[in-house]
Amino acid sequence: MPRLIIFHHFLLAAFAYCQNDLELTWGQEQSPFPNENVHQQFPDAVVGDDGSIHIVWLEQHGNQKSIMYCQSSDGAQSFSQPQQVNYSNNNIIAYMQSGPRIRAYEEKLYVTFMMHNETDYQSVFMSCSFNNGETWNEEVEISHQPHRNVYPDVEIDSNGDIHLIYYNFNQNWHFNGVFYAVSTQDSLDFVESNSLGVVGDGQEPCDCCQPDLALSNMGGVYVAYRNNISSNRDHYLVKMEEGDSTFSEPIMISDYEDYINFCPTSGPTISLNDSVVSVSYFVYETHSSYVNYSSLSDIDFSNETVLNDNGNQQNHSFSILHENFIHTTWIENIAGNADIYYGALEIGENELQNIQRVNQDSTYGMVTQKDPILLWADSSLFCFWSDGRSGDFQIYFSEATFDTITVHIDSREPSIVYDGFYLYPAYPNPFNPITTLRYTLLEDVKVNITIYDMMGRQVCTLVSSYQNAGHKSIQWNGTNTSGQSVSAGLYLYTIQAGKFRQTKKMVLLK
Repeated sequence: MPRLIIFHHFLLAAFAYCQNDLELTWGQEQSPFPNENVHQQFPDAVVGDDGSIHIVWLEQHGNQKSIMYCQSSDGAQSFSQPQQVNYSNNNIIAYMQSGPRIRAYEEKLYVTFMMHNETDYQSVFMSCSFNNGETWNEEVEISHQPHRNVYPDVEIDSNGDIHLIYYNFNQNWHFNGVFYAVSTQDSLDFVESNSLGVVGDGQEPCDCCQPDLALSNMGGVYVAYRNNISSNRDHYLVKMEEGDSTFSEPIMISDYEDYINFCPTSGPTISLNDSVVSVSYFVYETHSSYVNYSSLSDIDFSNETVLNDNGNQQNHSFSILHENFIHTTWIENIAGNADIYYGALEIGENELQNIQRVNQDSTYGMVTQKDPILLWADSSLFCFWSDGRSGDFQIYFSEATFDTITVHIDSREPSIVYDGFYLYPAYPNPFNPITTLRYTLLEDVKVNITIYDMMGRQVCTLVSSYQNAGHKSIQWNGTNTSGQSVSAGLYLYTIQAGKFRQTKKMVLLK
């Protein structure tokens, strides 16, 4: 039975959690395995068949680098004791966007990472656990091109076959190409690598930007990468459909002639569902990041949307598709800080909604959060990142859940939701000291917008007037009816417009 909260004469009678992807609210951040005087960076995570969350990251103490692993079987309420995956010490390599990767198939876990091989060249290795992470087998070299193999990505298809891509260089770091290989289930014996055919004739991937690999349910292989044509570094996609033996000609994703005469270390991320392919990427010319998407049946990236058009730089975006929405996290630089932000784009729309800051640390002065990734687990969305607030980078995460609440003044009334009436998530949220509440009215109507604390006590009334139909907004500065600042914490804001009533949550930081 839902919990009841009394708002003076109001009865909060129904907690109707509507699983709308635009209604996610980020909760308290946590560091599941803090370790002082040790850097934890480049997290990656996956959900196993049993619903467990598996996490890997790079851990560095002095010059010693290790690949660490832990898991949670209770929805990130608790985590197992971290254990080292790699057997060989002092050889691990990891770059921005190119840390360890973890993938799952049935009770098998596969972790891919870079390490120096026996000839002291950079190469791609994989370690496996065949008992859901309890023990790990010694790592095996899986890239077979000569000399230097770096920037790997790996995915597993529905048959359990492992798909691998990586960049290959000569001894002098001259770029040779992007290579693709496949290993059948229960084997790390990858077939001889095939070139993606994206080097030469003005085509050469940016050799310091991580590519991203994705697989379609129909057996297609898709690779997104940043190109480098005379320092013009736009983004492209190549694909190989089921039954094909070669990859397609490059398909342009971003078209800026984005001139960058140094290493941007920022590759795109790609995500697929049954009908859509989405890509997120950074454009140096505009100092902004974007999401773009296309139908899988006729690939044409003509749906570009800026993440947050506010004059700040957004970089290192990471996006995933869920239902009819693209969820994206990124690093946004504000007043010297690199914070983790999030927003969602509904397919068919042209503006991100529900933009929120994910990390709750509000210290200014070059505090760095980085390496954000997103992971869906059951009905929750998780964000993992590396957080530098303590001086040492530590892995943090936050969980977003569906927190929309529909409020009925008279609990005997049925749920009433009118198309065209809408209360949007507060932005920014969390906030300090001001947030903006936006709403849409279907028709001319009397409107009340009221703030409550979590005890159901009225804090203030922001709107109490008759308003015309249309899009509206109002700001709240964290004060009560008397103009006094209220304490930090969780607050509810409720709109009543005729018979339409809706309540959402927001967090005030101090």
